Amino acid sequence: MPTVSVPKPTDVKPSPQTTESLAASIVNQTSADLVLVKSASALPWIQPPPQVIQAGKIGQFNSPGDFSNAANGYVVYQGANGATFSLEWAIPSVGKNSITWQAEGGLSAQESGSLDGWNVSATWFIS
Repeated sequence: MPTVSVPKPTDVKPSPQTTESLAASIVNQTSADLVLVKSASALPWIQPPPQVIQAGKIGQFNSPGDFSNAANGYVVYQGANGATFSLEWAIPSVGKNSITWQAEGGLSAQESGSLDGWNVSATWFIS
């Protein structure tokens, strides 16, 4: 399971106006739908994860945070034959980001995008 810990920029100080977030896209490159089986976000979703990401389509979601509350949460999608993709994140105001993902049961996942800073935007390609 890939784990990424990325330091925050040292020349920028967090402030109450700083907002942490994860804007995620999941590209379903499989021949089956990916169905959301569980999810959570520490704060109410800006854009909740879709219940189903159809084969060949893209699903997007956005998990917010603020200076007092890290953007953190998780999603788990299930594909054909019980295969799963899970993604978990913690993007604090101070300290390193922690973003982990795992594909099991025959799925594979590749990430593309920026995983550093306070406003993370990334895409995972599931095949």
